[in-house]
Amino acid sequence: MTQLPSQITPIYANNLTEKQLVINQELPILLNKSKEELEDLLNNDVVFDTFMEGVEQVRNMKNLQDEMRMGNETLARKILSQEQELIQLRNGVDEQEKVLKELYLNFEEKLKVQQEALKRFSPSILLTKLKSETQQSDELSEQMARSFLDGELEVDNFLKHFREVRKVYHLRNAKVERVSKQPGILGSI
Repeated sequence: MTQLPSQITPIYANNLTEKQLVINQELPILLNKSKEELEDLLNNDVVFDTFMEGVEQVRNMKNLQDEMRMGNETLARKILSQEQELIQLRNGVDEQEKVLKELYLNFEEKLKVQQEALKRFSPSILLTKLKSETQQSDELSEQMARSFLDGELEVDNFLKHFREVRKVYHLRNAKVERVSKQPGILGSI
């Protein structure tokens, strides 16, 4: 059986329906009203509104609504007061994005220039240049030997320059041979 509120005496408890027990728990003030008063509450909006304004639960609910409304208004004012700051910050972010894009484009351009400049130092190009310079040193030493044999160069002059040119040739040729034997020495070719 449902537990009875303390306001209902056990004598009347047997006469109450289940709905009346709920009404007694929620709004016990209605149980003290006569049938005419209850009909007046149902039929007259002014009487009903006046009665409801006097009910503690309704007053508490209205107070809670007022507090929530005031809290919402305060929060809305705070948000609106920060709108200008938000707009300024957003504009600042937009400007920083533009600066970043310009810097990035500048970086990309400089990176391309750097890569183009570094191409001439790639292992395959370095090896090609080394071979070409080795061949030029060999040709120059051969030309000097012909000039000496043709009598166009003196012995001292020939020996001095010929040794230097051949020395350069042999150094370069040794490097070419070393790179040919160890291709990874210059990086990837």
